[in-house]
Amino acid sequence: MSAAQLDTGAQQAQAHPVIRRYQPPSGMQEALAAAVMRMALRVSLKPFLGPPWPFAVQRAALAIGSALMPQDGRAQVKADRVDHIPVERITPKGSSKPRHAILYLHGGAFVAGSPRTHRSITRRLSATTGALVLAPHYRLAPEAPFPAQLEDCVSCYRQLLKEGFLPERIAIAGDSAGGNLTFMTAIAAMKSGMPGPAALVMMSPALSLAPLPNSTHEERQARDPMIRLAWGQDVERALKIPHDHPFANPLEQDLSKLPPSLIQVGDDEVLYDNSTWLVEAATAAGRTSELEVYLKRWHVFQAHASLLPSSIKALDRQVEFMKRHWAA
Repeated sequence: MSAAQLDTGAQQAQAHPVIRRYQPPSGMQEALAAAVMRMALRVSLKPFLGPPWPFAVQRAALAIGSALMPQDGRAQVKADRVDHIPVERITPKGSSKPRHAILYLHGGAFVAGSPRTHRSITRRLSATTGALVLAPHYRLAPEAPFPAQLEDCVSCYRQLLKEGFLPERIAIAGDSAGGNLTFMTAIAAMKSGMPGPAALVMMSPALSLAPLPNSTHEERQARDPMIRLAWGQDVERALKIPHDHPFANPLEQDLSKLPPSLIQVGDDEVLYDNSTWLVEAATAAGRTSELEVYLKRWHVFQAHASLLPSSIKALDRQVEFMKRHWAA
């Protein structure tokens, strides 16, 4: 076989997306905790996320629900600011200055959430990676329309570079709307001339608030215990995205320089197709991208760390991915 044939074969092999599917861990703890969490989300959160409730109610519902989630006591939280942006700096207890950093961008559909609502994730990531986790309280819509959220996240990435963190030792991670911002922050930062981070980790990224072509959202809507499609319509009106803005549509971005990316998604969620689109588009662009599908799990189930073994497994997989792509 000639070298050209070998090269063509390698390109064809790379054209197939890396997709792994995980069954929930066996055992009573997982089964019981999952049943309780699914019911709690369906009854106490899903009805309040989206119309007819105002964003103040949605913010309160998310804050109350997240306050019940256990946090990893091995990491400590310190309030700080980056320019006008309130941030949390999470570091492992008793550690010296970390060499690695994670910019963590919280979810909440761009209208809710904060670093506080996602400490069940950020404190565990800091404890298990040994890294500084910088979590910005970026501006929310409708008070701050697009692109305020993206601008704040890019500013915080720039801050990590200013503090001396090498780009090859930085990861950007986020969930839902924060997954969108993870993707777009890397692209916007590189377009502005900054070096890209070593890795991206996205949990259930909300890249499109509208159903994608050939979407499976209808069949998943009844199974999804958390997200209603009507929420997306509310959020779109709140963001007021100018259609001619260069970062208006994540699906139209150039992925040729996208950093290595890990995407995790639950099989029972209406945003499932966003994740499959991303791994396929990144792979087609010749980039390293992996998708992990967690069967019988829902939107950002990783937030239930310490309650669900499957959540712990997913976060541990994120840690492994970041460490694999970070410089020592």
